[in-house]
Amino acid sequence: MLIYEVNLEVDEEINYKMAAYLQEHLQKMLTFKGFRTAYWFFRRPEDEPDAPPEKTLWTIQYVVESREDLDDYLANHAEAMRGETNERFADKFKATRRILNLLGVAGLSEQNA
Repeated sequence: MLIYEVNLEVDEEINYKMAAYLQEHLQKMLTFKGFRTAYWFFRRPEDEPDAPPEKTLWTIQYVVESREDLDDYLANHAEAMRGETNERFADKFKATRRILNLLGVAGLSEQNA
C-alpha cells in the first residue's frame, strides 16, 4: 500500500467550481485499478508559512494498493486526468504530487489498516 498525494493551490475565485468538479474527479480516480480510498484535506494558510496569498489549499491523498497499480495509472491515465482538469481551470490552480511509501502503522487495529 502507498499514498499518491496531490497538493493543490487554487485561486479563491474558482474554489467553489473546482470543489464541485473534484467531487466527480475523485470518484473517477477511484475507478482505476488499485485506488481504494481518497482523503481530501483542507490546509490552513496560517499553518503554512510559505502559503501563497488568496489561495485555497487542499491535499488529496489516494490510498493505492501497489506500486504496480500506481505505475499503471501514471503510464495510462494520468495525462488524460490532468488534461481534463487543466482544460477546465487552466492557470487558476497549481498542483504538485508526491508518493508516500508505507513503512508501518501504529495505533490502528488490523481491521482499520
